[in-house]
Amino acid sequence: MAIYREDIVDIELENGTVHRSFMNKTIGEGDIKGNRFGFRCFRNGTPVQLNGSTVVGHFTRADGTTVQIDGGAVTGDTAYIELPEACYAVEGQFALAIKLSGGGRTGTIRMVDGTVINTTNGTVIDPGNVIPDLSDYLAVIEDAEEAAEIINGISITAELISGEDYRIIVTKS
Repeated sequence: MAIYREDIVDIELENGTVHRSFMNKTIGEGDIKGNRFGFRCFRNGTPVQLNGSTVVGHFTRADGTTVQIDGGAVTGDTAYIELPEACYAVEGQFALAIKLSGGGRTGTIRMVDGTVINTTNGTVIDPGNVIPDLSDYLAVIEDAEEAAEIINGISITAELISGEDYRIIVTKS
């Protein structure tokens, strides 16, 4: 499923503070992997390579259940997690803590507060890739171009044989 919204913030590690998203983030009840939250790390304005680190999320739902989100991605100076289905299961307020581990240390890097809202059809994102992505469109265009090349120069004529009987003649020039 395609990501509905990506929320990646830049964090300057020399500031010594955890980034807290004060804007209330709203996500739709029933969505699956519809939102990606993460961060890019800098030290004195220079990107910090996070390769070899791991990122984990702790999503506390309105019912008090905490969903641990393992398997986040770390690439270069960026780390993020995608919210699994369990995060969208309960309508109401949520809190998300994103932690980075590496070199024997673990630290909370980002906090996000938000609300899971109830939507009329249970989802506000693309359910099952109904909305094609660009690669789907490009493949259709390529197929159409190949078909146009095949039929280019073909002529079709009909020749009356007798009564209502015709002979169809297909020729390629």
